[in-house]
Amino acid sequence: MNTPALPLALKSATFADHESVYSDLPGQIPGVTGPTFGRPDMWPGDNVRRPANTVKAAWRCDFPGDPTGNLLIREVAFCMLHPTHAALQEAGIFLPPGKWGLRRTAQSCFDLARLRTWAQEEDMPDDFGLWDPADWQAFIDSRSRITEPSSVRKVVSSLRHLITFSPVLTGVPTLEDPWPGKSSAQVAESVWTDELSTPAIPPEVWWPLLRAAWAYIDRFAPDILAERDRRQAEPASGPPPQMESDRELEAWLADPGTRIPLNPRNRGRARRGEVNWRRASQLATNGRTIVLFAAERPHGLKRRQRLLEWLAETGRSYTGLVREPSFPPPAEKRLTHRDRVLLEWLDNPDNLIPVHRAADQVAWAGEPNWTELARTVYGQRSNVFGLSSRDKAKLRRQWVCEVACDPNRTIATDHGLNPRMLRAACYVFVAALTAMRDSEIHEIERGALSQYYGAPALASRKVKGDDSRPRGYWWITAPVAQAIAVAEQLTWHDTRVFTAVTALAGGGHGGFDAARDIDDFITAVNVNREYTGLEEIPEALVRPHMFRHTMSIIAAQEPDGEIALGLQLKHAARRALANRTTLAYGKPDARWAKEFDNQLQVAAAKKLVSLLQARRAGKVIAVGPGAARFHAGLDKVNDVIEQSTVLRAQLADERLEITLLRDEFADLHLGTVNHCLWNAPTAECQNQLPPDQRGQTPLLGACQPARCRNSVLTLAHERIWRMEEADLVSLLKKRLSKPLREQALTRLAEVRSATVQFDKMRENA
Repeated sequence: MNTPALPLALKSATFADHESVYSDLPGQIPGVTGPTFGRPDMWPGDNVRRPANTVKAAWRCDFPGDPTGNLLIREVAFCMLHPTHAALQEAGIFLPPGKWGLRRTAQSCFDLARLRTWAQEEDMPDDFGLWDPADWQAFIDSRSRITEPSSVRKVVSSLRHLITFSPVLTGVPTLEDPWPGKSSAQVAESVWTDELSTPAIPPEVWWPLLRAAWAYIDRFAPDILAERDRRQAEPASGPPPQMESDRELEAWLADPGTRIPLNPRNRGRARRGEVNWRRASQLATNGRTIVLFAAERPHGLKRRQRLLEWLAETGRSYTGLVREPSFPPPAEKRLTHRDRVLLEWLDNPDNLIPVHRAADQVAWAGEPNWTELARTVYGQRSNVFGLSSRDKAKLRRQWVCEVACDPNRTIATDHGLNPRMLRAACYVFVAALTAMRDSEIHEIERGALSQYYGAPALASRKVKGDDSRPRGYWWITAPVAQAIAVAEQLTWHDTRVFTAVTALAGGGHGGFDAARDIDDFITAVNVNREYTGLEEIPEALVRPHMFRHTMSIIAAQEPDGEIALGLQLKHAARRALANRTTLAYGKPDARWAKEFDNQLQVAAAKKLVSLLQARRAGKVIAVGPGAARFHAGLDKVNDVIEQSTVLRAQLADERLEITLLRDEFADLHLGTVNHCLWNAPTAECQNQLPPDQRGQTPLLGACQPARCRNSVLTLAHERIWRMEEADLVSLLKKRLSKPLREQALTRLAEVRSATVQFDKMRENA
C-alpha cells in the first residue's frame, strides 16, 4: 500500500503522481506493487528483486522534507529511472533504456539533497539559473576537501543529471554545463588509469588464510555440524522467551478499557493514522519494553498482525489526545533498549553466558567473553560492554557477572570452532578460488553445483553492471564444491547458501557482513592456534573484493591466463573491450612478483622445449623484432648440450632441457599474441610509465608486439594475427570517418608487417 503524500508536497508540471516509479527496471516481483511518483518521503524498491548482499534499508530512494528540494530530487530520480519517458523525448533528451538502476539513482538523490543543504548554508539562490560556473565549482571544492576524488566524480555526475534533465524539471530553467569539454573525472581532479585501487592480499597472508579455511572445511566441519545438530535436538526446558510477552499482549487486549494509540501526524517514517507501535508496546507491557512489536523479529510481526486483527474487530483506538500513563517509573527511565534486552536475556535460565576457557593475555579463566556475549544477545558485534560509555557498560558487566556466579549459567567458549566461523571459512575459500564478487557469492542458491562446457562449475547471478542479473557459471575445483556443500548444511534459508547462521542474526534480511566475518575468522584462528594447530595469519586488512584481485594475479601467470580470467571474472566478452580491465586485475604487485619468479621461469621453459628441438634441426621458429635474440638463446642451449657428452647422453630427459632453458630465458614472458624477451632498456611498454616506475616489470597492456625489440612471434601466434588482419580489412570496406580510417590503416600496416614475416617463415620451412 502506498503512503499518502505529505500535505506540503508540491505537484510536478511534467509527471503525474500516479506514475509507477520502478516499472521500467528489470527484476520485477510478480504481485508486488511499487511506489508512485506522488510518494514524497521515500521510494522503497520492494517490487524490484534486491541483490542478496544489500539490506532492505539501502534498497530505496530517500527524499528531503523541504518541499521544493523534495519535488526537484523526485523529478531527477524519476528521469533517471525512466530515461525513455515521452516527456524527455519531447524535450529533446534521448537516452538509452536502462541507463541507471536503483542503486545509482539513490546515490544521486543523496548527492542532490546534499547540494540543497549546502546551498541553504551558503545563502545561494534557490533558482539554479542564477548560479554561475564558480558557484557549481564551489560546491565541488567543498566535497573535495572531505572526500576522495573517486567519490567527488560521482557527485559531479549527479549534478550533470540535474543539468541534463533541467528542461523537464518544474520551476527550473534550462541549465548549461558549467564544465563544458571536461569529463567528471577531470572536474574532480582525478586521473583515470587502468590500475586497480583494490590492493592484493599479500602472499604471507593469503596462503595461511586459505590453509586455515580449508582446515575448517575439511577437518573441523563434521564436528562443528554434529555439535550444532546435538544442541538443536535438545528439548527446550521451558517456554519460549517470547511466551510471557505474548501472555501480556493477550491480557492487554482482553481488557475492556484497552484502546490502541495511533499517530496523530506524520513524523519521520511514522505516518498519520498508523499504529504507534512504540507506545502500544509500553502500554501492553506496563512500560517494560518498547520493542514488543519490533518488525525485524518474526514474533514481533506476528504480534503486529494479532493487534491489527483485534483493532479491525473492535475499532477501539485513539490519536494521543487522551491523557496517557507515564512510562516507565523514575527508576526505570535510565534503562535503555539495550539494557532491557540484556536483562530479558539474563532472566531466561536457558541462556548460557560464554566465558573464557583458560587464562591468557586477554582475560582470566572464567571471565565472560564480552565480544561473544554481545554477539549472542544482540546478534551483532557491539561495544555495549566496553568503555565508550563507562557507567552504562560497568552496570551491564555487573549484571552479567552476578548471573555468571552460577556455574550452571556459563559455558566455555569453543575455540572458534562454531558454525559462524565455519561459514566464514566457506566464504573465504569460495571467494579466493572462484574470483567471484561478493554480490555473486551472496546470490549462490542451493543446488548451484553444476557443469559448464563439461567442467565443474558454480551457478550464480551477475549483479554488477547488469540490473537483469543474468545467470552465469564460474568454473571450480573439487575443494570448492566441498566448501559449497558444507555451506549448504549451515544455512537456514530456503534458497540462499550464504546467509546468517540464524534467521534473527541477520537483522531481518537473512544476510551477513562478510568483512566482519573475515576479521573475526582471522582473529579466531590466531587466538586458538595452540588448540587447533593452525599457523598464525599475519595481521592485515582483508576484504571480500581483494580475493578477486589476488586470485586474478595468480591465474594470470599461467599461459593464456588472460582469456580464462576474462571469462571467470565475467568481463565483456569481446577481447577488445575486456582486455584492459582483465589485465589490470591480473597485473601482479611487487610482493606477488617475487612469489612467482621461479614458477614463471619453469612454466616458460616447458613451453620452449618443442621450439628448442625444432631449432636443433636448423629450422627458423620465430619472427619479429626479437627473433634474432631468441634464436641466439636457443642456439646457445643447444651448443651447451652438444659440447658435453654427459648432457648428450641425457638428451632424452626433458627435465634437463627445461632446466637449461629456464636459466637462459629467466625473463621470458609467454603470451597469446607474442612472447616477450623482457629487457627494460628496449621495452616499448615502459614509455607509458613515469621515469621512476620504469624497468620493473613488463606492462602487458601497453605492449607493441609488432615493433618492440623484445617481441617474438611463433607459428602458434599466427592465427591471432591473421584474424586481426581479416577484421581490419573487413572494417575498411565500411564507411568510416577520416580519423577512424587512418587509425585502421595504421594498425593494418603494423599487422601486415608481422603476417609478411609469417609468409616468409613458411616459404623457408
